Amino acid sequence: MSKKDVDRLREKLPLPPLLMSLIQAGRWSNPGDEVMLRKIPFIHDPIIFLTTRESMDFNSGPLMGPDESEHAYFSEYRGALVGERELPWADVEKLIFIVVNERPGDDVGIALDYRTGIDTPRVIGMDWHSGKNCIYREISQSFEEFVELLEI
Repeated sequence: MSKKDVDRLREKLPLPPLLMSLIQAGRWSNPGDEVMLRKIPFIHDPIIFLTTRESMDFNSGPLMGPDESEHAYFSEYRGALVGERELPWADVEKLIFIVVNERPGDDVGIALDYRTGIDTPRVIGMDWHSGKNCIYREISQSFEEFVELLEI
């Protein structure tokens, strides 16, 4: 499956209305690295909150190669090719990253995970500190809970 195919699948994923509202109001921003570390202890690196759908789509590409259907080191898979899996795996076809690493190469991110429902994505994050590879962990069961957690 090509990047173009994955992008087409991702285009059908709607952003939560609350996210759009926060962006439009200028309130969707990093509450600070100290707050992030306190609330989400496995996110250690400086991060950026993405403020446009274009930047979210651009940053939502998989870490694995375009010809791979799964990659254990990155805990990523393509659901259309492999089938459904649970966390710590992430289906790259059903993710939109809303927060990414500030420093190139850190490969840190927080994403909307639409495996829980097209209108009710949960929020998951990349954890590189739990072992030898990246795993995805649930941060909150909904975007609204994520906003409450960070007190945005």
